[in-house]
Amino acid sequence: MMKVLKIVIFLFAVTCFGQNKINISESNFDIYQKSFKSSGQIINEGEKMLKTSNTDAETSKSYLYLFVGYYLKGNFSKSIFYAKKADSLFLEQHSLEGSFIASYYLSLSYHKSGVMQKATQYMSKAEKTAQKSDNPYLAAMTLKLKAISLENEKKFDAAIPYRIRCNNYSQKSSDKNFPQYAISEFAFSRCYLALDYLKVGNLEEAKKQISSFESTYDISQLSDELNWRSEIYYVCKAVIAAKEKDKISAADYFDKAIDIARKSEMDERLTVLLEQRLNLNIDTSEKREVLFAEFVTRKDHSKKESIKVINGEINRQDINLEHQKEYKYIFILLAVILSVGVLVFKRRKRKKQKIYFEEIIKELERNKKKESFDVIGDNNDEEVVSDCEDPKSHLILDATKIDLLKKLEKFEKGKAFTAKNFTKSTFVSILDTNTKYINCILKEHRGKSFNEYINDLRIKYILEYLHENPESSKYKLTHLSDLAGFSSHSYFTKVFTKKTKITPSKFISSLAEKNKNVDEM
Repeated sequence: MMKVLKIVIFLFAVTCFGQNKINISESNFDIYQKSFKSSGQIINEGEKMLKTSNTDAETSKSYLYLFVGYYLKGNFSKSIFYAKKADSLFLEQHSLEGSFIASYYLSLSYHKSGVMQKATQYMSKAEKTAQKSDNPYLAAMTLKLKAISLENEKKFDAAIPYRIRCNNYSQKSSDKNFPQYAISEFAFSRCYLALDYLKVGNLEEAKKQISSFESTYDISQLSDELNWRSEIYYVCKAVIAAKEKDKISAADYFDKAIDIARKSEMDERLTVLLEQRLNLNIDTSEKREVLFAEFVTRKDHSKKESIKVINGEINRQDINLEHQKEYKYIFILLAVILSVGVLVFKRRKRKKQKIYFEEIIKELERNKKKESFDVIGDNNDEEVVSDCEDPKSHLILDATKIDLLKKLEKFEKGKAFTAKNFTKSTFVSILDTNTKYINCILKEHRGKSFNEYINDLRIKYILEYLHENPESSKYKLTHLSDLAGFSSHSYFTKVFTKKTKITPSKFISSLAEKNKNVDEM
C-alpha cells in the first residue's frame, strides 16, 4: 500500500510542477519503468492498469493516470469523472495525499470549464487536506493552485505573490522535506513567475527570474524529463524577445514551445500558446491566418468541452425525482419560449437584413449607370469655406472651390484611399491644397470628418468590388479588409456593419445566393 502511495505522489509531483505536464523518470518509477511522452500514453497506461486492477489501491492508481491524462488532453469532463472516482477510493483508504491530488485536478478542471463554484469548493478542500497532512510539499502546491486559478482569470498581478511564496516555501523546505525528484521542478516555477511579471509589464523582473533559471540549468543540456516542461521557458523567452522588438527570435521560441505542446499532446496548453502568440502580433499575415484558424478550432473544442462539464454538473445534482420533474418541465417550457423567441428574432433579423441588402444592391446598380458622382450639387456659387471659422475664408475664390471639388471627384473615382495607413497628409498632397481647406470642403460638401469620409469610400469600393466580381464571394474577410485598406478585418467588419447595417459575411452570402439564382434562371 505504501509503495503505491509513493508512486501516486511521484506521479503528482512530476505532473504538477511541470505546469500541467507529466513525465515519469525510469530511475524513480520502480514498477513500470516507463517514461511518458504524451497525454495519450498516460491515458493508455491508465486504461491498461484499470483492466488488470484487482484491489482498490490499483484501481485508484489507474483512475489517477486517467484523470491526469485527460486533464492534460483538455478533456475536462472525463478528467472530472475519473478524479471523483479516484477521490472516493482515496477517502476510503484514508490517503490525504491521494485526496489532495484529486481535489487539485478537480479544482483546475472546473476552473477551466467555467464552473467557478465547484472550482472554489475543491480548492478549499485541497487546502484543508494539505493542512491536515502537514506536508510542506502539498502546502507549496496549494499556493501554486491559487496562482494558476488567478492566472486563468487573467489576474496576473494577484497571482505573483502566490508564485513568490510558493518558490520561497519550496526553497526553504527542499533540503529536508522535499523528495529529490521534486526539487528540479521548482526551478521551472521561476519561469511561471517570470511570465506573470511579463503579463503585468514588468520586463526587468521577468528577465531576472529567467536569468536565475538559466544559471541553474543549461537549457540545451536538459534531460528528457525536463524538456517536457521547458515549453514555459521558451514562452517566456518569446515574450521577452517580442517586447524587445525581436520578432524573429520571438517566433523561433514560440515554434519550440508549440512543438513541445504538440508532441506531448497537451491540447489545452497548445490553445493557450496560440492565443499568446497571436496577441503579440509577431508573424506575417499569412502565418497569423493559419495560426488563427487553428486557434479558433481549438477554442471551439474547449467551449464544447466546457458545455459537457456544465451539463454533467446539471445531471449530477442530488435532488429527488419530483424536483427533477419540476425542473424538467420548467426547463422545457423555458426552452420552448426561448426557441420561439429566437425564431421570431431571427426571422425579423433576416427580413431586415434582406431589406438592407436589396437597398445596397439597388444603390450599386444605380451608381453603375452613372459616369460620375454628382459632387458639386446645386450650390456651385457658394464660397468653399463659408462654414469655416477662419475670418479670411471669404478670400477663397469660387474657382478654387470648383477646382478642389473636381479633384475630390477624381480622387473618389480612383483607389488611392485603399492604401494602408492612408493619412490626411497624403490626402492633402494628392489634392495639392492644405489641411484647413480639406477639413472645410469635407464638412461642407460631404458632411463628414476625414476618417468617416475615407472609411465610407473604402466600404463603397469593396461593395462595388464584390458586386462586380462574383468570384470574390469566396475570398476571406482578411483579404477583403486588406484590399480596402483597413488595418484589421475586425475594424473592417465594424465599419462595414455600421455603414450598411449588415455584416460583411451576411452580405457576401446573400450576394452569392443572388448570383446563383441569376445563373440558374
